Amino acid sequence: MIPTTAIATVIAGAALGAAVYVNRSVVGWLPDDPPRAGRKQHARPIPLAGIVLLPVVLPWLLWLGEWWLGLATTIAASVGYLDDRGKEHGRDLDWRWKALGLGLASLAAAAAATDPWQQPFAFLGITALAFVLCNATNFLDNTDGVCASLSAASLLCLSLGLGSQGQDSQGLAAAAVVGFAALGFLPWNWPRPHLFLGDAGAYLLGIVLAAMVGRSAASHPAALFTVAIQLADFVQVVTARIVLGLPPWVGDRRHLTHIAQNCGLPKVAVAPVFAGLAVLIGWLAR
Repeated sequence: MIPTTAIATVIAGAALGAAVYVNRSVVGWLPDDPPRAGRKQHARPIPLAGIVLLPVVLPWLLWLGEWWLGLATTIAASVGYLDDRGKEHGRDLDWRWKALGLGLASLAAAAAATDPWQQPFAFLGITALAFVLCNATNFLDNTDGVCASLSAASLLCLSLGLGSQGQDSQGLAAAAVVGFAALGFLPWNWPRPHLFLGDAGAYLLGIVLAAMVGRSAASHPAALFTVAIQLADFVQVVTARIVLGLPPWVGDRRHLTHIAQNCGLPKVAVAPVFAGLAVLIGWLAR
C-alpha cells in the first residue's frame, strides 16, 4: 500500500502548482500572509495554500472508508481557511467560532479513532488530544518546512507501524496518504518559501495525526511519542506565555524551532533536524 499512496506526493505537488497558477493568472483565491513582525519574518506576501491539501486527500480518505476522518479534515481545513482569509485583512476569525469548529472537527476525529458508546472515556481523551494537536501543529508552522516535514515524518512513521500497533490496513494507508501529501507541499515551503500551509493546512495535518495516534494510544501509549515534538513545543510555549502573562494564542518566537536557531542551528537545517528527530522518536516507540 505504501508505494501506491506515495503518488499523493506527486498529486499534491501538481495541485499546488495549479492552485498557484490560478491564483496568479485567473483569480486571487488564496489568502496572502503579508509581511509583519512575528514568527515567520518574511519580506513579501506569501500565499497560504494549505487548503489545497484537502481536495488531494479527501477523495482518498473516502475511498478508504474513512468517513469520519474525511468529515474531520473538511471541518478543520474549512475553519483554517476562513481564519486565513480573515487574517489577510487583519480580521482573525472570532475565537469562539474557531473553538467551535475545531471542537466539532476533534469530535469527528475521535469518532474516526474509537467508538464513543463502547469507549466513552477514550473518545473524550482523543477529542482533547485532537483539539490540542490541531493547535500544536499550527504552532509549528513558524519556520520554513517544519510543519510539513514534521507532520509527514510522524504520519509516515505511523503508516509503517511505528507506534501504531493495532491499526488496520485502511488506517495505515490513510496515514500514508496524508503523510505523502505533506511531503508534496514541502518543496513549495522549503528551503525557500513560495507557499505557507496556513491554518487550513496545519489544522488538517494535526487532525489526521490525532486520529491516527488516538487509534493506538489506548492499547499502545508509546504511540504518543510519534507526536512528542509537537506536544512538547505546545506545552512549553503555552506555559512560557502564561508565566509571562501573555495570551497563549498570540504568536511569538519562543518555540522549540526558534530556540534551536538561537542556539546556532541554521534556519535551513531546522526542518530536516526536527523531522529526523521525529523519525528517531517514532522508531524508538515501535
